[in-house]
Amino acid sequence: MQGCARVLCYGLGKSPARLYRLPMAVSARNVLFRLAKETSWSQFVDYASPALGEVMSLRQILAQGREFVGNSRNRQRFAQTRSEIAPVLGGCGVVIAPRREPAEGRTLRELEPGEKQDMGTRVLEIYFAQLLRSSSALLDLRAEAFRFTESSQLSWRPSALYVAWDPEFLAGIRDVYAGFYLDDRDRFERGLAVLGLEDAEDLLLSHLGDGDQSRVRFTTTAFHASLHELFLRCRDRRISLHRNFLALGVYLVCLYDALESLDSEFDVRGAFAQSYQSVGTTVRAC
Repeated sequence: MQGCARVLCYGLGKSPARLYRLPMAVSARNVLFRLAKETSWSQFVDYASPALGEVMSLRQILAQGREFVGNSRNRQRFAQTRSEIAPVLGGCGVVIAPRREPAEGRTLRELEPGEKQDMGTRVLEIYFAQLLRSSSALLDLRAEAFRFTESSQLSWRPSALYVAWDPEFLAGIRDVYAGFYLDDRDRFERGLAVLGLEDAEDLLLSHLGDGDQSRVRFTTTAFHASLHELFLRCRDRRISLHRNFLALGVYLVCLYDALESLDSEFDVRGAFAQSYQSVGTTVRAC
């Protein structure tokens, strides 16, 4: 705990004695801001629920934050992660380009209506493919990271924000998504149990959507409200969340940013099915 205290004091400009008198939620939010600032992702702190510090320990927050900072500074590890994930995206119609290369092509907002539908589907497939077929994920799905080239390729230039998922957490997330989209209630509930979210089942079902999820419109405002409501439920039920929920939250914020910019409706269930069918198959890099 002494090591955590030193990092917190550095990030908040407080003495240890004064630090421990700070409200937990305030401390957590400031720690996140400090860590995000070091990776140029401070804008995502705005999406951190005020209840975060009450559902996730500072030790967990620091552990995930340190991984983000360490990854962002290690160019060799980032290049290796990109290389490992490229084959996972086979069939998504995307090419991962180094961030240092000039951005060429049209932005997502500059696409024609028909093109936007196709690009949104590809972004959704990237999101699901990484969760279903890799133990790591490049999290930067923001609209600004994509270009549509003259050769009709989706060029993805993600920044160095990525995560190596905890195996148990990833298994739970996979079961929740597969259970929901494949209408397998037992698997859905198994995933909730692994994540400790049995008491938040109704909120997760609401977040995932009603109907057949074939015409879903994404807005960051709705996502923020949904995430905050989930954290409040966890706080009230004394549920402690895994550190990887921070990474998953960033991943989702990025996904919503891209899809909201396209201002269209998307077949989320179809995108999941496309990614799920490829699990366990051999693919080539895009």
